[in-house]
Amino acid sequence: MNTARLPAETEKLLQRESLNPELTRALRGTIAFVVPLVIFQIIGATSDVYFAAMAAQVVTLTDVRGTYRFRLVILLLISAIITGTTLLGSLSGPHTITAVLAIGALALLSGLWRHLSWDYGPGLGVASALLFIVSLALPVGQEPVWQHAAYTLVGASWGIALQAMLWPFRPQHALRHAVAESWIAVSELFAAIRSDLTPAEPTHTKNTSGRELELRQTLDRTYTVLAAAEGGRSARLVTHLQELHLAGARLGTRAVALSASLESLATHPDFPRLTAPLDSLLLALTNLTRSVAITTITHRPENFAVSDVRLRRCAGLVRVLSGHLDSLQADSAETAMAREILRQIGDHLIAIEKALKETVDRGNAHTGFPLRLPDLSSISLRSLTSWINPAHHLDPVLVRHTLRMTVLTMLGIAIYKSFDIPRGYWIAFTIIVVLQPDYGSTRKRAGQRILGTVAGSLLASAFLWVRMPLPLLDVLIAAAVFGFAYHQKQRYGLAVFFITLMIVLFTETASTVHLDFTIDRLLCSLGGGALALLGALFFWPTWERQRFPATMAAAIRANRVYLEAVAGRFFDGTAFDGKGVHIKRVTETANSNAAASLQRMAGDPSGQRSNVELATALVHSNTRITRAITVLMTNIKSGERLDATHLGLVAEKTGETIEALARAVETETLTPDDLTTHLAALDQLEARSTSERHELIRLQLGKIATEISAMTLAMAQRGPAKPSAPETVPAA
Repeated sequence: MNTARLPAETEKLLQRESLNPELTRALRGTIAFVVPLVIFQIIGATSDVYFAAMAAQVVTLTDVRGTYRFRLVILLLISAIITGTTLLGSLSGPHTITAVLAIGALALLSGLWRHLSWDYGPGLGVASALLFIVSLALPVGQEPVWQHAAYTLVGASWGIALQAMLWPFRPQHALRHAVAESWIAVSELFAAIRSDLTPAEPTHTKNTSGRELELRQTLDRTYTVLAAAEGGRSARLVTHLQELHLAGARLGTRAVALSASLESLATHPDFPRLTAPLDSLLLALTNLTRSVAITTITHRPENFAVSDVRLRRCAGLVRVLSGHLDSLQADSAETAMAREILRQIGDHLIAIEKALKETVDRGNAHTGFPLRLPDLSSISLRSLTSWINPAHHLDPVLVRHTLRMTVLTMLGIAIYKSFDIPRGYWIAFTIIVVLQPDYGSTRKRAGQRILGTVAGSLLASAFLWVRMPLPLLDVLIAAAVFGFAYHQKQRYGLAVFFITLMIVLFTETASTVHLDFTIDRLLCSLGGGALALLGALFFWPTWERQRFPATMAAAIRANRVYLEAVAGRFFDGTAFDGKGVHIKRVTETANSNAAASLQRMAGDPSGQRSNVELATALVHSNTRITRAITVLMTNIKSGERLDATHLGLVAEKTGETIEALARAVETETLTPDDLTTHLAALDQLEARSTSERHELIRLQLGKIATEISAMTLAMAQRGPAKPSAPETVPAA
């Protein structure tokens, strides 16, 4: 289909869906649910329609990335697991003790799935628990014990077929979409820098830091997807997409360096002269990277033409901004660093243009319908195991969460079975979806679920007063399913509202529903949410204030390793190779862990928080240190050794000071004498600048020392650790 002939609004919709297919996903999930519903109503098998419809929806709403053989394997595994848990529920239903033990075993397995894959494990645990609990709750009849499981398998197979239905029409879309996600993350980073890098915005790191973390996660995910596809029949395509992915990663690195180099200029009196050309350049780079993502997916000449125009516009704006920097009456080293980053961006635009042109050249579609998908021709062991990426050691927090989930779900089923509570199975299921590894997330999820359930129940109760024909009920169910699927990932409370409405209407298709149905579900949801909150609060809780010092110290030490790697390559005159890139990735991941730990601590009860303001200062300053090192990294020149012994000594002493800071944070020493000694020794070093390049390096090392001093001062001023009042902590 030639998108150039479509109306402008339609073309924008198609492009938006190609990059973020939430609408497509919701439509797919709705079709997956409604088709079995209608078919089973026609044939009269209404007692098992829930299993088929839910299994189909679970499979189709699973966001699986990677090659098609990879997706097929994951979908088959999910289908097998939910079918097995449905059978387990049917077998356990008549016996209370068996049911309690079975839900406990299922909770332990859910913890194992989280350990093996954080991408698919949590969703798989919730889906399998839902089908287990529903099969457990249905009364035993004359049908065979395996009947519910058989219908679950039928629905899951329909879901796989629906997922795979479009694969032959776009046989390269899976890998291209993964690379496009990286370019979209770069686009979001440029947009965040544009919104933050203004003199009127005091919290510069608020948006940019969050987008940096998202970019790191997206780049790592795409790298894993492409690595799993190596060596197949599409090897040449994979190699090219890896180059395009690397081009996006390099542009993202230079975006961070540009942000850091211009940040110190933002308060200069002459900086307003830069705001207009800088804003234009950042906007153009935002549009360019989004256009590259679209071209990567569609690989059409008309999309490349748009990207090519934007590439040339960006190159022109880079030259304009560089000219303004030349006339800026500011520190020569500061402006020289910004000009150097802009020069690198301008040179990199040429490489992007070449890689993008090859994308179009490699995208010529075959005439006729392809007889096979290139990456479904063989199922390798690598594709079977590429989704499994467990940590080297069991996470203590995950172990505690799994044991907490096991005990609470067993308690929920025991209460439901022992007291024969109407619709009491919702107690256990609410525990499963509400309980999170940390208290703050559990509290937030419980509030969203309860509010969504109350709102959905109130609207559903209004429908109970009207006896609607079956076709109208099906239409309303489809609308509710669509709303749930569309908002599931972004607005959980709204998704709960739609799923509550869907359940009441769905039950109405099989039997008459009275007000007691919604009241029972609401009360059971309240009970399950209360148990989850109490469990997170009192049952072997993990308070983040106990974990933050070690997490923060690890992030600080990662910066020392990063600095040593960069300094070593400066003085050796060697390129920043794959090992160095790996160190950079580890450092950014450590920063992400520290920021996540800070957010979890902010969500803990006020009595369990400790020095949140200090933790915020440490996270933000450590992120700025990483940026300063990244600016240094972008100035490494292969074959050009740095002959400056004094700068090497400064870098060495800076690394020692960073290590002293990490020890102080880890031991919670608020007045560390050794750190003060290291800082004093560092201040006494004379870093002479004999060239512009030396001055650039000295400037960044000075920024690192300034941030270390700020972190030390914050630790000394904060005083002994004590619980802090509730406050809102900005995302770091």
